[in-house]
Amino acid sequence: MSKKDRLKKQSLKQIEDKKAAAKEEEQERLEAGESKSAKKLRKSAKKHSGAITLLMKLLMCPPFIWSGICYNVIFLVGISMGEVSNVPKRMGVYLGLGALFCLAGLIFAFMSKYVTQFCLIFTGSVLYLHAARYIIGKAEELISAGHGLTESQQEIASKWKFGFYPMFLMTVLSAALMTVYLVKKHKAKKRRQSELDNAPVKSIIE
Repeated sequence: MSKKDRLKKQSLKQIEDKKAAAKEEEQERLEAGESKSAKKLRKSAKKHSGAITLLMKLLMCPPFIWSGICYNVIFLVGISMGEVSNVPKRMGVYLGLGALFCLAGLIFAFMSKYVTQFCLIFTGSVLYLHAARYIIGKAEELISAGHGLTESQQEIASKWKFGFYPMFLMTVLSAALMTVYLVKKHKAKKRRQSELDNAPVKSIIE
């Protein structure tokens, strides 16, 4: 092979190498841009998801304040003093314990311990609503029996339902919070597995 042919071959090889390098650089630039866009999208989704969970936590507060504190204190005092007829004091214990469990769950919700908060709030709600149903049931029995009750007294069971049952809304929101957390955790696990499966061999070795 003549010197001229060798130079020509070398020149063609250099051109091909430059084209391959340019193509590889362009591909890396596209991948970097796509990765940046995906990260931005995930960051935006995370921000909106955080706002939704915060809103759900805040929505749990009004039913707890209304049912777990205001109504609860009134009935705890009434039961302890024997002012609520035909209601044993153990129902007051259930109301008190239920409210304490729900308060603990609410605190854990704001600490983002979503499984723990649901377990506490569910337990507290079961205790609280069991006592509430018993008290309302006794009121309905009294209304059914008559005993010369006034019109206002005959509506007492409905008023007590309005006071007690918002606690159920807190339980629903607590369950929703846990569900959102578990779904997000599952999606994150799948995404990590997908990234690992699609990663280059070199990246896995490193």
